[in-house]
Formats: sequence, C-alpha cells, structure tokens
Amino acid sequence: MPSANSIIITGRDEMDRKAVVAEFLGKCIDYANASITRKQERGEQELVPAWETYIEFTQHAIDEIHSGKLDAWFERQPRPDLSEAVRIDIMDMGHKERSAWLAGIVSPRPLILASTVDQNGVKNLAPLTSVMGVSNTPPLFIASFSKNKRKEYRGTLLNMRQTGKAILHVMPSTLQAVDWIDMAGSPIDPEDSEWDLIDISPSNADDLLIKQAVAAIEVEFVEDRELPGAVARLAIMKVTHIWTASPSIPQTGLDVLTQHGMDNIMAAPDGWSKKVDKHYGPK
Repeated sequence: MPSANSIIITGRDEMDRKAVVAEFLGKCIDYANASITRKQERGEQELVPAWETYIEFTQHAIDEIHSGKLDAWFERQPRPDLSEAVRIDIMDMGHKERSAWLAGIVSPRPLILASTVDQNGVKNLAPLTSVMGVSNTPPLFIASFSKNKRKEYRGTLLNMRQTGKAILHVMPSTLQAVDWIDMAGSPIDPEDSEWDLIDISPSNADDLLIKQAVAAIEVEFVEDRELPGAVARLAIMKVTHIWTASPSIPQTGLDVLTQHGMDNIMAAPDGWSKKVDKHYGPK
C-alpha cells in the first residue's frame, strides 16, 4: 500500500500535467480567436466557421479535463521493480531475441553517424550505437563492428584501417535526421557513397564533417581486436579533436538522437536532471 506522501506526490504530479495540457489548449483557443479577427479584417469570412468549430471542440476538451472525465489519460503507470523478478538464461535464446532483450534494457544508447573515407577517396556514412568512451587520459573510444550479409566487415572499420581517421557525429533530434540515419544504414555497393543518398553536406572545415550535425568527435584508429567467441571485432579509437558550435561544455547534454531498443530512434531524454558528485570523494 502506498504511503500518504506517495499519494500526495502522485496527485500533485497528475494535477501539474493536467494544468500544462489545459494551458496549452487555452493558448490554442487564443490563437484561433486572433486568426478569426485577422480573417474578418481581410474579408475572408468563409474561413471563419472552421476556426469557430475548432474553438468549440478545443473548449470541450478543456472542460472534460477540468471535470475529471479524462483523468485516466493522465495516470502514470507504476514503475516496474524486481520484487518478483524472473531470472532468464540468455544463452537459451536465439540471436534475435537475445539482441532485443539486451538492446531494450541497456537503452537508450547514443546514436552516432560515423563518417570515413577509403583509400580511393569514396566517402562512407554509417549509423553506430556501440560507440562508448572508455578512457579520458588518454581519450579513448571503442565501438564494435560486425560483418554484413556478404560476410565482410563494415566499411567504417575497413576505412579506418586504411586511412586511420573517422569523425563521429551526434545528430539533431528531428524526423529529417532520423531519415538520414535510416538511409545511411542502407546496404549499397562499396564503390558507392551514402552521402549521395542523403540531403546533407560537408562542412567547409573538413570534407568528412557533416555540416548539419550538432557536434562531432574526431578520432584516430588505434587497433581492432577479436571479441571472445564473436564475429564482431572491437575497434579502439583515440580522440584527437572535438567539433562544436559552442566553446562551452554541454553540462546538461545535447538535444540529439538516441536509439531505444533495436530500431526505435528517439530524442535524448531531457525531462529532468540531477548532478551526482559523490564519486569525487570528500571535497
């Protein structure tokens, strides 16, 4: 049974969310009334009834929010915990099911669009979700690379072996950027470039830098290693430069794309944050 405090907090949270929605709908009505006034002044009387219908419908929604008829819409589902946990042997699963479980739990993950070039000058783009910083001094990142359907390692790994360089981009949280990510993952012939499939352009500062990115990390290829019992190989990369539009450290993170689960792309969560500093020890 929840405590009295938890009931108060839950009720207040629900009221806050109802108030936000009602306030938004009220602003929609204000906008609609202003639109009616503008259309009447321009003599566009035939467009007014549609706006009046919209106002009537929106006001009805506000009334139902305040009356409590829509309370069920604002109830949060209880957060799951491990009070009655089930232990599942992951090695009993097939590859697809196992991947879905792991991706769903350790999620969301940074969505990186990696840019490389091969020894013939053909540029490559590839979405990566295994990029991770593992050391600050020296600054090292890692990423895993599997094989494609032709049993060949991904072009990004092959290109880094050849040229020793890659630029790892974080992309803006827009639906257009999701389409870029989706197209960049399309299987194409090695002599073709994903840059030709996507409406993006290189920055004047570097031909591998995506101008539309939010920020980027430039890396040098160090080595790749075999993963125990796996087809994928682990690439180790040394960070050499950061590409940013602002000299200020993004203390609260950036508004960028992440991947949740297997194939769902979403904006980085930014609903709330709290800084932790106990790991620094006594001050």
